[in-house]
Amino acid sequence: MNRLPNIKYSKIPAILAISCIALFVVTALFVKATSSKKGGQSLTWTDARDIAPASLIERALRQNSIGGIEAKSIKVLQVPSHGAGKLYIFDFQSPQLCGVGGCIYPVYQESGKLVLSVIANPNLPKGEVLIRADDTVQNGFSCLVITQSTSTEGMVSRSHYCYQGAAFVKFNEALTKVGENK
Repeated sequence: MNRLPNIKYSKIPAILAISCIALFVVTALFVKATSSKKGGQSLTWTDARDIAPASLIERALRQNSIGGIEAKSIKVLQVPSHGAGKLYIFDFQSPQLCGVGGCIYPVYQESGKLVLSVIANPNLPKGEVLIRADDTVQNGFSCLVITQSTSTEGMVSRSHYCYQGAAFVKFNEALTKVGENK
């Protein structure tokens, strides 16, 4: 009547161990998938001389300043390639290239072509990132999101720029709460 499956008792611990390992692996994968940062790749400002080709640094200096800026003071965000080459976003860290509205941030292709130049204010609410790569890829480049403070308390604007074959074009701008990466 009440027959238990014909499993030898010596196999039960092995089956339990395998089941526990499988459960752990599935749970770990689920946590990793749901905890990954939404809203794009986190980029880090780095000394330009460490990651950008010297010829590109020279070109960026020549095209964006009237002199007096040293290469050692320049920071760069390098946006990973999606088949179209790397992008380099320059921060000259110079009052000479800043004004009331902010500072100039030129974006160059690895080849030396200027594909975007924006004026942005780097003074943002805590936890906000000035420029980041979005998860969206168009024409081989990640779209870029530039965040700016607004006059509305607790709100920032996020402008999305995507590559359209010759340059980055502003696609939209949205107001979001501080801390919401959308």
